[in-house]
Amino acid sequence: MDSFSSLSAFVHAAERRSYVAAARVAGVSPSAIGKAIARLEARLGVRLFNRTTRNISLTEEGAAFYERCKRIIDDLEDAEASLIESRKRPRGRLRISVAHIVGHHLLMPILPAFVERYPEIELDIDFEDRVADLVAEGLDVAIRSGELADTSLIARRLGEQHFVVCASPGYFDRHTLPTVPADLAEHACIHFKYPTSGRLALWAFAPPNEKLILPSSLTFNNTDAGLRAALDGLGIAHLPVYVAAAHIRTGSLVPVLTSYMVAFGSLSLVWPSNRQLSPKVRAFVDFAAEHLAARPDAFRAGVGQQTHA
Repeated sequence: MDSFSSLSAFVHAAERRSYVAAARVAGVSPSAIGKAIARLEARLGVRLFNRTTRNISLTEEGAAFYERCKRIIDDLEDAEASLIESRKRPRGRLRISVAHIVGHHLLMPILPAFVERYPEIELDIDFEDRVADLVAEGLDVAIRSGELADTSLIARRLGEQHFVVCASPGYFDRHTLPTVPADLAEHACIHFKYPTSGRLALWAFAPPNEKLILPSSLTFNNTDAGLRAALDGLGIAHLPVYVAAAHIRTGSLVPVLTSYMVAFGSLSLVWPSNRQLSPKVRAFVDFAAEHLAARPDAFRAGVGQQTHA
């Protein structure tokens, strides 16, 4: 504790260039500040300040030492503040950004339980497929796919996304089951188009089929529209497992080529990096991670998939 008091006295004096001003901030006498710094200098064996009768200034060693001490004290203060914050009941408006398909199929099913547990959090959710600027738009947290490139954000990875290639039984009554990915050249393929770029999403085949060029019989910029088209027998779709699983279990969709599929991108919770994670953001991040991990069709391959053809 004596070491911490000396470091604190040193930082206050360095920032204010005055023992008197440092003493006012610390709530002690100027002589106490001077003695604490003298003890620190004696222990380190270096002079931290250049002193005159009118002011003080950091020596070269003192300036380098100040940078390290400042970070240590900031971290300790942040740890204390975070602990105090964690004991507060989560409340207030929570702004969330989520892609449409993830929002409808993963987020919406867990919202009733979240609202019941945290009734004092007011949810404001934007469903959008563009990558929103969390800081500029005042968003608290987002659910994003892919690798995180923005270093101003912190991420908590939820898991790998898995996809399934499937079509309705009626479609396969009229067409031969594909046995290898190349067979899809003879089928009507339903594609997803990224709304922001217009680029077609690749299908999650393992090498050497990962960049297979497939017929573009139907293209949508909405996954639910592709699901609807597959259910209506319009072709073979490439869908997230968590979108298709319920329909596969009821027999409305038939999976094919399952042995050729690999994980395709991850999902993460992201929020702006700051020194304190607010109770409402912490509550949502922990809740979403816990409840989505418990869903068997969220981030696991093979749900409802019986065929290898």
